[in-house]
Amino acid sequence: MEFEKVLVKRASTRKYNSQVPSDDLIQKVIDSALLAPIVHFHKLHLSVVTNPEAIKLAEDEAEKIFGVPDAPVKMPKPYLYNAPVWIILSGKKYDENENPNAKLMNDNLFWNVGSIIENMELQATALGLASCGINTTVVAMRNAPEVKKAVGIPEGYDALASVIIGYTDVNIPDRKVRPEFIPVSYVK
Repeated sequence: MEFEKVLVKRASTRKYNSQVPSDDLIQKVIDSALLAPIVHFHKLHLSVVTNPEAIKLAEDEAEKIFGVPDAPVKMPKPYLYNAPVWIILSGKKYDENENPNAKLMNDNLFWNVGSIIENMELQATALGLASCGINTTVVAMRNAPEVKKAVGIPEGYDALASVIIGYTDVNIPDRKVRPEFIPVSYVK
């Protein structure tokens, strides 16, 4: 698929069918993460979760935050939209008590995270897969070591971002450029 077509076809898809992408397609999505601009002194890890029990454990944890009457934000369930593949990017954040440059390094870390997630979403689209960046379950895992362990996050790492991938029966129309979303200034 041509790159411009990938851009207009990439959408945050929230409805998946039960078809599981092949290991080869999943690996291509992972490879695209590894091709993102990465500052190599950051400690990062990818967890590819296809285990339904681990996914349910994470969704149950998210329910404790987003499924209560006074939830900060109302989110639809299931939180991972029945996607068969959930890829979590975790990493070690820098401690400001140990490193005077921690804030700068953490800011840079999150720039890397965005690049990695976007590469995976674009590659999924190019491969004919649907995708969606997911934050609810990432936020919910912060204080849930048993969930972090169940989804393969190494000790001392925190979930930073995630993406789900799979197949959808939803017809995804080409997206249009929407300049009203982000004003642009040109400085010449």
